[in-house]
Amino acid sequence: MRTRLFFSLLLPVLLSGCILLDDGITGTRPRSDNLRDGRTDPDRRHPADSLPAPAAAADTILYYSAVRFPADYDWQRDTAYGAVPFELLLYRDGSPVLTLPSGPDAPFGPDPDRHHIHAGHLYTERMLGGQTLIGRDGEEVLRLEEREFLLGLLESGPDLYTLTRPVSGKGFRYRRNDQLLIERAEGTPYGTLSDPSYGSSGALYLDDGKVCFCYWEGNAYNRSHYLIRDGESTRMSNILPSQTVLDLKLHGGRAFTLTNAVLKNRLSEGRIWPEGNSYAVTGRFTDESGDPCSGFLEAASWSVLHRLCDEEAVLYHTPQAVFAVSAAKDGAVRWYGPDLSGQSDGPCYFFSPACATAAGSRLYLALTPKDTKRRPLIRAGEREQELDLWGYVSCVAVELIPPAN
Repeated sequence: MRTRLFFSLLLPVLLSGCILLDDGITGTRPRSDNLRDGRTDPDRRHPADSLPAPAAAADTILYYSAVRFPADYDWQRDTAYGAVPFELLLYRDGSPVLTLPSGPDAPFGPDPDRHHIHAGHLYTERMLGGQTLIGRDGEEVLRLEEREFLLGLLESGPDLYTLTRPVSGKGFRYRRNDQLLIERAEGTPYGTLSDPSYGSSGALYLDDGKVCFCYWEGNAYNRSHYLIRDGESTRMSNILPSQTVLDLKLHGGRAFTLTNAVLKNRLSEGRIWPEGNSYAVTGRFTDESGDPCSGFLEAASWSVLHRLCDEEAVLYHTPQAVFAVSAAKDGAVRWYGPDLSGQSDGPCYFFSPACATAAGSRLYLALTPKDTKRRPLIRAGEREQELDLWGYVSCVAVELIPPAN
């Protein structure tokens, strides 16, 4: 098996600045951004040439949201959905900092997949009649005149950017505050608010200070791919319509494209995690024996598949570690990592991928036992905290605060 030297022996492909990074991975700089004066593109240096000095550890703030019901209501059966009062709470480092009582016009409901923690705020979405209400810390900040789902939301300066999908499931709408910037009747963005590889802002993110997202149009056999950067649309000309693109992200002014050609077509579902001059891929692979597994690849050792578990799992990546979380058929939730693996004590709810996150070498995980005699749990690495709460945890997020200079 031939050895690949990451970035120091990159094979250039003369197509709109496209670089083949490894099998199934390309990094493309839009033509208008290509360097033309003969200087070395800093993104093409070997990582060892540009390693930063060791940095002091950042402070970690743990946020999670939870729904609390009256103690005499069986919320698991939920026979009176929508008619029973509840409270929506936001915790910061284990202490509640926000308690929101439900109400007929509140911009939030009890649905866990409609709670999102971003930039230290609790964002919510609720469909009321034919409209969609977007809330921040219990206050309505945006009202959409149709029923739409949030795919991405991003605070940038004084503005709130949102990317939504109509309930019909076709097309998307991109807004700055209440101003519609882009609308497509067809098109599917890459990323959601529950996809760990896209972070707390979902399909919207900043690259070099510009708000970005990517999307595709067409069908399974003939697709066109587009980049949106600061409101400007660019069609990807180097992706063949027949290629199966699993993920597409902008990072450092370059579009990183992940296809199923990874490890000679042994990747069926995956995400790419750009990180400085490097990247990793997580997903569902077929190992050399032909057995399916969840695992990851690192750019520095591209031919080595790191297996985490056999079952399908949600994967969480940091520069220091990769974790997998899966829900077993018996109802137990299992987690896997470099130094710590385990499973819940009995069946638990793991409502969505947003009920876990990772930072540094630690996995943060929210579990709500199905046993009504037990209370929700927050796991932070090896530590476990039980919440005095009759209800469930709906979302978990970590904010890293850089150390003071």
